[in-house]
Amino acid sequence: MEVRAITVFASAATLAEPDRLAELGRTAATLRGHIENAGIKVQSLRLATPPAPGWISEPAALPQAAVALEASAKQAGFKHLAVGTIGPGPDQAAWLAAVPTALAGTQWLFCSAELLGADSAAFGACAQTVLANSRLGNDGFANLRFAAAFGMPPAGPFFPAAYTAEGADDGFALAIEAADLAVTAAAEAPNLDHFVAGLAEMLTRRLQPLTALANRHAGRAVFHGIDCALAPYPSPERSLGTAIESLTATPFGGPGTLAAVAALRCAVTAASFPKTGFNAPMLIVLEDAVLAARSGETGFGWAELLACAAAGSCGPDVVPLPGDLPVARLVAALRDVAALAESIGRPLEMRVLPLPNRVTGDATDFSFDYFAPGRVLAL
Repeated sequence: MEVRAITVFASAATLAEPDRLAELGRTAATLRGHIENAGIKVQSLRLATPPAPGWISEPAALPQAAVALEASAKQAGFKHLAVGTIGPGPDQAAWLAAVPTALAGTQWLFCSAELLGADSAAFGACAQTVLANSRLGNDGFANLRFAAAFGMPPAGPFFPAAYTAEGADDGFALAIEAADLAVTAAAEAPNLDHFVAGLAEMLTRRLQPLTALANRHAGRAVFHGIDCALAPYPSPERSLGTAIESLTATPFGGPGTLAAVAALRCAVTAASFPKTGFNAPMLIVLEDAVLAARSGETGFGWAELLACAAAGSCGPDVVPLPGDLPVARLVAALRDVAALAESIGRPLEMRVLPLPNRVTGDATDFSFDYFAPGRVLAL
């Protein structure tokens, strides 16, 4: 288990005060030191802001504000920055149209679009933003930094959907990478009931001391809790695909897959620790060695990812798609995920990577430590 991120949620007032932002950076760095002294690696320090329309004057100002804030965040010790979420409103389409320019001018800026309750124009604008992002560079990688969110609450530490509630005090939360614990629990469990109980006990034992450290070293910031989305890393021993296939004795997408996904979420729900964010299994296709490998096989596709979202996952995430994807088809997919999130009553996200000059079945070849080799899926 590792901490994927200590995500700090800054208020709009703090963004305008370099000294206060620097103090938050020091608080996060101090907590990182204590967590690593306890034997748990912390991969990154991240900064999230309130929704951009609340502190940036107009859509046209987003790119310049993003560049300036990324520099300030870096100076304060944060590598990754999320400028909140762009939620439903009369100017949502205009704000989304400014996102590709903001991403192009920054290195590690993230952003999301909240579409639950949005109008038709926003769905179309979100799809256009995804396609415009895919044309930044030659590999479609920019969409790693943009996602559609559906019912996402504030103070969830996983990017791109992280944001500070408007008017909230400064705070922080922990994002957990723990697919390896699921692999261990699956290997030891004779059935799903034992798996849920075993993984829940394992998570409680690991995350309660982490909670104590966070509370002890919060400084003036509010500790919102932990998002144990069981995030994977692209190696088989740290793959939710490995855990699921161990439980089902069949390739991902076969009989038993949905029950295993539901069991993963049940285990996280049953574990005792303060929760914020998704707290559901993240089936991140290109970040999961087994899912990436299965992406070129029969029985794995968009329909299976949606079914897993209904059963318990966070939604289709980092899914490689053909570069010539029609806007209307992408809009339809966004509407499907919105309908699903509304139906099941919990937050979902959809992050897709249309790849320029690639068609269904083509291999992916990103040079990125968090990606495993996969194949383009049909939509």
